[in-house]
Amino acid sequence: MTVGNFIKKGIMPLLLIGILTWLGQYIYMEDGCVDWFRFILVYGIPVGIPYMFIIIPTRWSLSGTVGMAAFCVIVGALFGFVLAAVIAVRAVWYVTMFPISCLVRHREGRNGI
Repeated sequence: MTVGNFIKKGIMPLLLIGILTWLGQYIYMEDGCVDWFRFILVYGIPVGIPYMFIIIPTRWSLSGTVGMAAFCVIVGALFGFVLAAVIAVRAVWYVTMFPISCLVRHREGRNGI
């Protein structure tokens, strides 16, 4: 594990999730309680944007088209929320394992001399 991987896959995702939590609390907190639908949207939309599919139906009314677009955004946010959870777990893994791997490499280098 290199320092570049530690920063790119460990520190940066945790930093971005922390910033998203700090800024998103104004959206998903309602009367001191967490609104779980908004919580999923706040974490899922930034991660799930590349995976969102937008179906633009032809010969539908305006309400049907808007409803389908909203449905696609909600499904993409759910998928993105699952990916955000996986990214957070991986980031915590990198942050905890990097010091251990450095200690192991240091100890192996000392015994090899």
